[in-house]
Amino acid sequence: MSTFKVRIEDYVGAVGDDTFLGDALTDTAAEIIRAIPDDKVKSFTQESVDITAASTNIANHRIVSVIRERGTEGEYVECRELPVKYFRKVQDSSSMFAASVESPVYIIKNSSIHVFPTPGASPNAFKVESVIFPTIAASATDITDTPDSFPDSIEDIVVVGASAKSCQYLMARVKDSMPSEPVLVLDNIAVPSTPNNPSISFENAGVGDGVSVAQDSITVAPENASATGSTGSEASAYTRPTVTGSESTAANNTLTLMKAGAIANDANQIDFDSFFDVLADFIETEEDSELATSQIGKIRTYIEAFNAEVNSARNSMQATIEDARLLTQASIATAGDATQASIANASNDVNASISKMRESTGAAIAKMSQSTNVNISNAAKTLESSIQDYSLEVSKFGTDIQRYTSEVNTAINEYSTDIQKYTAQVDRYTKEYSWYQDQYVRLDAKFKESLQVLIAN
Repeated sequence: MSTFKVRIEDYVGAVGDDTFLGDALTDTAAEIIRAIPDDKVKSFTQESVDITAASTNIANHRIVSVIRERGTEGEYVECRELPVKYFRKVQDSSSMFAASVESPVYIIKNSSIHVFPTPGASPNAFKVESVIFPTIAASATDITDTPDSFPDSIEDIVVVGASAKSCQYLMARVKDSMPSEPVLVLDNIAVPSTPNNPSISFENAGVGDGVSVAQDSITVAPENASATGSTGSEASAYTRPTVTGSESTAANNTLTLMKAGAIANDANQIDFDSFFDVLADFIETEEDSELATSQIGKIRTYIEAFNAEVNSARNSMQATIEDARLLTQASIATAGDATQASIANASNDVNASISKMRESTGAAIAKMSQSTNVNISNAAKTLESSIQDYSLEVSKFGTDIQRYTSEVNTAINEYSTDIQKYTAQVDRYTKEYSWYQDQYVRLDAKFKESLQVLIAN
């Protein structure tokens, strides 16, 4: 006979997980055992040997009935099942729920069956009638845990139920196998950096070694170009006449200087400084016109005498000026002759200096011209280099754009290919899932129908 694995895969195809298949077979068998009514399941129960312990583990059993000896060997009484809440009460002899050998009870607690009154050696042993939940391996050919009690006719129902569970398992695997939706990845493609705006500037070429002043220029006149100095006689200086008076000083010998005077005062009579004040006294104070007229005559006489002195001083000054003029002319003539000779010498020196300056300046200008040409050439090359650098940068940017465009197109093409593959895989998995789903519906319906028939019969 074929193994259970082969029989299941005949329904659903390859599963590839024998552990799951064993669990599915085991779980389905347990479902069938739990679903069968007590009056039906008794046809494939088994009875335990006498149990003398207070309890026994029933984790893998469906209990059908429990019996206990009544104090006489071989005579058994059916035990009543009570909820676990009566666990203490059945052990209390004063409780109405207290168990007795004529009315024994059992309680299932912590996956164990406890019998009361507490069992012991015969004639107080107990037995358990149950159906064992079988553990079925995928590689097995039949259910061997209870060969004498589990009907072979039910094995096919177990296979159908396990096959339905296998469809659910395979549907879940289909979902797990669904590929991730393709993603267009452009993050790893470096976007070219746009070149900065060009900063091209032309710096005016400087005049090389510019000639701002004449070379070897004459900074001072030759010494021989200075004329011999000539001076006039100091006797030509004018000396003003001195006016004598009590208030007259070297800085203030003015004829019209006035000071207060008094009539009939000897000192004031000879001091010209007071003449005008005395005249005023005659006119305004004394109101003596005769004396005032006499005083005016006195003043006029003094002025005439002073004029005579001035004329004498003028004549003396004229003579002195004539002497100075004659002396100055002689000095000028002498200086002129010396100056003409000096000018001739200075002219020769100046002409030599100018010739030297002209040659030096010409050489400097030639050097400046050559240096300026070099500066212009360098400035032009600098400008050309700036333009060439920016042109190369723009060219590189164009190359980067082409590379970027190519990489983006490649990524898009790969994404399109991935989308096609993804669509094809989704279609395939969708069809596969739908097939498993249809198989599950059909097998689950068949399992439930077979179970109902088993229960009804």
